[in-house]
Amino acid sequence: MRESGLSQTDLAERCEVSKEAVSNWMAGESIPRPRKARRLAEVLELAVDTLFSSAEGVAEPVVAYRTRKNRAVTGPAMEAAEDIGRHLRELVPFIPRESLFVPPVLEHPSLDEGYIRAVACQVRARAGVAPTAPLSRGRLLGLHRHFGSILVPVLWDKHIESPESALSVLLPDARVFWVLFSLNAKDEDFNYALACELGHCYSLHALRDDTGEAFADAFAQELLFPLEAAEIALDESAARGGFRVHASWCASKYDISALTVLGQMEKVAESRGMRKEEIAPEGFWQDWNAGRAHTPTVAETMLDTANPTVEEYVVGAEKVFATPVFQALARWQSQEGKSPAFMRATLNLDIVTAMELAAFLGSGARGTHSDRAPLP
Repeated sequence: MRESGLSQTDLAERCEVSKEAVSNWMAGESIPRPRKARRLAEVLELAVDTLFSSAEGVAEPVVAYRTRKNRAVTGPAMEAAEDIGRHLRELVPFIPRESLFVPPVLEHPSLDEGYIRAVACQVRARAGVAPTAPLSRGRLLGLHRHFGSILVPVLWDKHIESPESALSVLLPDARVFWVLFSLNAKDEDFNYALACELGHCYSLHALRDDTGEAFADAFAQELLFPLEAAEIALDESAARGGFRVHASWCASKYDISALTVLGQMEKVAESRGMRKEEIAPEGFWQDWNAGRAHTPTVAETMLDTANPTVEEYVVGAEKVFATPVFQALARWQSQEGKSPAFMRATLNLDIVTAMELAAFLGSGARGTHSDRAPLP
């Protein structure tokens, strides 16, 4: 900047960002997103790599996530997810060593249906669950802990450019998997999101983008509602009020949405020469979507409040999910200084929540809750 005769204001204008953003970059409190990094390099007439000289040999984060209604991943959303990954890397030194691991991953993951069914069957056996029995939320969280996932509950808002439901971040060089999930997501979708991210944990290093998402979806469906269970449900539907009624009953029993149940039932029906319309007749999905307006969120179910305060968020998340992320953020902050900008970028929060979180973690009032066992 000195050689080019540029002030922070000049640099901000030429990069089309705020002066605060430039100040945060220079202080190490935030990291330029890819497009801004390229623009910054152009303005300074440098190679992008030279802007991150301290990151030599550090691989870029690998990310995958769930979007509302399975919308296509957009450039800005992907950049936001990668930005989260770069900031999470800063927390790795502050995570307790026992939380770091060499992940057990699948050697040759593929989209072959038989292969995915075999993987899901082995995972269910590892969790101690019978072939057609429901897989509880507690066991799902246990599978993540066994794998070594660092669970990060977040308060994503619908107005923020974010993954919206769940996000997995692999830091290849550190061999760390972070799994972020939204407490504002619908509770009936939560187990499915956890299962999908577990699939990414097992395969993300090899399967990426649409292929990785297809694997995660198929794995989650088979893990949560195996085809054997779908066959039984299809056979029992006539005696239990029809496909629609029985699917809703199964969804409640297995703690998943009717979407997952009917998707598996449709696969069985198709193999028997039935039409999909026989399983989910016209108008079913409109009624299902209309009913979701009254479905509770994860926060309502697991934290007993729809709009948790920052204290309720931190204390509740540590107690329920045994997450170490807030300890790591507090330790980072004690070393680097209070930084709402870093909190905002790391968890993709709105600035007000980020400021409240930075103040709360710096107050010493939070205590230690992360050593408590998660709820079953």
